[in-house]
Amino acid sequence: MNVKYLIKPLILSAALAFFVLSIASCKAADTPDLSNYAKVYYVSPMGSDTSDGTESAPFASITHARDMVRSYIQQHSESAGNVCVFFRGGYYEIANRIVFSETDSASDGFRIFYRACPGEKVVFSGGRPLKPSWFKPLSDQDPRKDSIIDKDAVEHIRYIPLKDHGIETYGQRSYHGFRVGKGLTPPMELFIDGLAMTPARWPNEGYAPMDKTMPLQERIIDAGDTWNDTGKDGRAGSFHVDFDRLHYWTNAEDLWLDGVVANDWSWQSHKIASIDAEKKIITLRYPAPYGIKMTPRFFIENLLEEIDQPGEYFIDRATGYLYLYPPNSMTDHTILCVSSLSETMLVIDGASRLTFDGFVMESGRSSAIEVIKGTANRFVNLEIKEFTGTAVSLNGRNNGLKHCRIHHIGGSGVFLDGGDVETLIEAGNYVEDTRVYHFANYDKAYTPGIKLAGVGNRVSHCEIYDGPHGGITVAGNENLIEYTIFHDLIKRFNDFGAVYAAIGGDPRQRGNVIRRNFFYDIGSEVGKWKIAVYSDWFSQGFTIEENVFYRIGDQDGMYEYIALVNSSGRYNHILNNVFVDCAIPYERGYNMSYNYRENGKDKKLMQQWKDLFRDHGVLEGIYGVRYPELHQFFEEDAWFPTTSRFERNLIYNGDVPLHKKYIPEHFIMDRSDKGWGQHEDLANARDNWLTHEDPGFVDLKTVNLTLKPDARVFDEIPGFKNIPFNEIGIRDNK
Repeated sequence: MNVKYLIKPLILSAALAFFVLSIASCKAADTPDLSNYAKVYYVSPMGSDTSDGTESAPFASITHARDMVRSYIQQHSESAGNVCVFFRGGYYEIANRIVFSETDSASDGFRIFYRACPGEKVVFSGGRPLKPSWFKPLSDQDPRKDSIIDKDAVEHIRYIPLKDHGIETYGQRSYHGFRVGKGLTPPMELFIDGLAMTPARWPNEGYAPMDKTMPLQERIIDAGDTWNDTGKDGRAGSFHVDFDRLHYWTNAEDLWLDGVVANDWSWQSHKIASIDAEKKIITLRYPAPYGIKMTPRFFIENLLEEIDQPGEYFIDRATGYLYLYPPNSMTDHTILCVSSLSETMLVIDGASRLTFDGFVMESGRSSAIEVIKGTANRFVNLEIKEFTGTAVSLNGRNNGLKHCRIHHIGGSGVFLDGGDVETLIEAGNYVEDTRVYHFANYDKAYTPGIKLAGVGNRVSHCEIYDGPHGGITVAGNENLIEYTIFHDLIKRFNDFGAVYAAIGGDPRQRGNVIRRNFFYDIGSEVGKWKIAVYSDWFSQGFTIEENVFYRIGDQDGMYEYIALVNSSGRYNHILNNVFVDCAIPYERGYNMSYNYRENGKDKKLMQQWKDLFRDHGVLEGIYGVRYPELHQFFEEDAWFPTTSRFERNLIYNGDVPLHKKYIPEHFIMDRSDKGWGQHEDLANARDNWLTHEDPGFVDLKTVNLTLKPDARVFDEIPGFKNIPFNEIGIRDNK
């Protein structure tokens, strides 16, 4: 596979000059000491794979450099030492996935480095470049011209016949979301100057103006429909709307609904099978898992008819035409591309001791990096953006991201997995000093910034923000979240946590630790049940300690935003935390969802637990030894467990009062109006201190929530530990 240089429009001469400067820059003072490496190769966008890979005659592709490194390692065996491949600045088009297998590993005790040349911007792109000059005004003969609703927009719209420029694969939209899976590989997207443009939609902002819907007991049955009911329980494929817009869309052939049509967290992307403009009825191609109820929040997209503002586009997959309402900033020098790479860009399948340092990875329809297996691979100083799937997946052992920036991602930023669930041997994979933000743009709900699973993995000193739902979901055993900042999360959907777990269906999953993190600005003024740390659905065995929760909730308690929720969880220990102006610091509730669904049928969770303990011999193996409390599992109250603790916590409410239903002496919410009782069995609270006066913060006004050495809290709560607040967050890259 060749790696091609993406020539920016109208700047070929500048690119050549840049290449000359690049050669000089590797001789500058910031060049690393080459004596650290036994062998050095160079790669350049202007190079050739028939060259010898020297500084003056670089290779052209990363794949050829990989092959030459492999050959060198095999020839020199254990004496190979450290090897480095330096990349000159420029754009590299990645047309196919790049795989590093076991034969690409460094020798024991050494490493192979793939590095950007110091001071140079190296971009690996899964996109195909488009020149602004390729876009033409709509002609009077274009049959789609008359379908555009906003006639004033028509004169601004431009189109490009993608097939004329060798681009013929656009991908397909597919049914995906909560309880319906991920669907197909996401379709092609358009990026302009590094930002994703908007598929033409209505309305342009927010959601359709809905006051009510009326579900109809009608269904669209399809061979791919996994639901076997015929409209019972409200699962209908059709519903009335109360807005007058449908008559514009009767000829649209690939129309999609994006949003929720039931529970305010059950987001899906639905293909619309048909519309009845006269009766104002929308019929979905497949049913929503929870039916159609409440007041849906959705918008309609993939409509050429609705292209009416700068930045909107539409791809006609039948003709291969891309229509664009250009952004106001678009000029002849604007950089445009469409994402074409449908595979993971960089795959580690057995390779070990590799380092990838200093690259920008962008514009793919799938993922940037996947480690399937391998040991001690490092990804440092990377910027990863504009991928529609999960950006990075790490498995294997001791693999990690450090000092990276992951943003504008369609799925999750990172999926951290690995370890042996049978022996509880830790994986040791990690994400450190990394920002993950503006994620979940394609899969919008239950798609956190980081998915943490497996055994013995770690998220440390990160910052996670700007997401429609959660920041981290936790599963597995003995994973750690520490020194991380969470903010501006749960912005569009409800009933979730900035850190969230719903793993009670498998009580073996426990031993996870959440400590020394900072939570603020969680939720928005839409909906309720937006929670900083949420141990949901019988999740067990968490240690939640030395965290700082700042202003979770509002002053009048109108929205039930909660710092911490424990939902029928056993052995969850909430210790030595600081709650500052949180309307509801802590809620111990019981979980009413004692049933679960499997293959469309209701099951009893207790039966699932019994089957698990019997079929997997839980008590006879490592789990029975590591977690001795499992021996009493069936003797304890499942709904109202008494083994969780809320101890030595500081609760300061100076400006924001406690919620009116909050019971300070038990540190829980009064849900008696909902029939929730047994509050005394849910308390297990002791040695906590609730105060309305500054307990001794260094500077509350500037949110320096470190406690002074002589702070009063140390007298009020004997043994209270001072949380190293100033150490939370991303550390300098030294």
